Amino acid sequence: MVVNNVVHVNECGLPLNAIEWLVKHHQSKLKERGQMIRDLRLERGSFVVDAGCGPGLWTPFLADAIGLEGSILGIDISTEALISAQRISNNTWYRHLVQYKRAMLEQLPIEHGSADLIFSANVSQYLPEPAVTFAAMGPYLKRGGQLVIKDIDFGTMKFHGIDPMLQARVLQARERWEMERVANGYAHEDSWVGSKLAGYLRDAGFKDVEERAYKIVREAPLPADFRFYLEGIAEWFVCEGAPYLSHNDRTHWLQCFTDKTNNALDHENFRSEETEFVVSGVWDSSTKPCFYADMHVESPHGEPILLTNDAL
Repeated sequence: MVVNNVVHVNECGLPLNAIEWLVKHHQSKLKERGQMIRDLRLERGSFVVDAGCGPGLWTPFLADAIGLEGSILGIDISTEALISAQRISNNTWYRHLVQYKRAMLEQLPIEHGSADLIFSANVSQYLPEPAVTFAAMGPYLKRGGQLVIKDIDFGTMKFHGIDPMLQARVLQARERWEMERVANGYAHEDSWVGSKLAGYLRDAGFKDVEERAYKIVREAPLPADFRFYLEGIAEWFVCEGAPYLSHNDRTHWLQCFTDKTNNALDHENFRSEETEFVVSGVWDSSTKPCFYADMHVESPHGEPILLTNDAL
């Protein structure tokens, strides 16, 4: 999720979220996210690739699922995130199960046909062509292996206790802006991607596609981590100038989340609802993806991107 106080712009031009916000966001949803992994019913001893692992927040869940016999490879394009992931795992029981490498999703640093499962959380919203990327990851799976994609869909978000018409205008303005932001010099983003993932996996050539929806509900009084998450989300909805939102709506919206004396998050009737989607599919190497595109990765200038896959 993008917020204004980014750490830096990473090697592919995507804003890297402040790691503190990522960590607190994850902590605020530990119950639901743990269930997401348990529902995958991973086999003990599996080899799992965490594609776009960031600071390794999902590693403990994955390690619990595969046990000491398994192994995890976390890959990301951000060196800073990988250093954080390595530091976090250093003193854990699963430290010998996991290693981290810098790489891109389309070119994983493993042999084709070697992964039991490729897991990718909160990454697809930044992919300009998700089906192309998913198809590129498919050949790295073993026969019968699964690609599992988890992401958001803010079309499902509701805040009870905040003017519903204001919320509708804010969401509509953000959705419209995301359709145009690339043409205005910003990186691609689709924060409504969650409900589209099943279609993308099918287009990429995966079979036996399954979708699970996890409704996340929090009511006042809010836990501190979830409050921190919502404050970041509120700012993100109106960042980059919010060109399709009036100044009054933008001001009113931020006041709902930041006002010291009449903050909507403090009202006893406040309730937050949203849905996160987990979609899985089995790679079918005999199926041609439902698109025609070169599967190589190029820089914005049309030159091949050289990947460095050295382990940290």
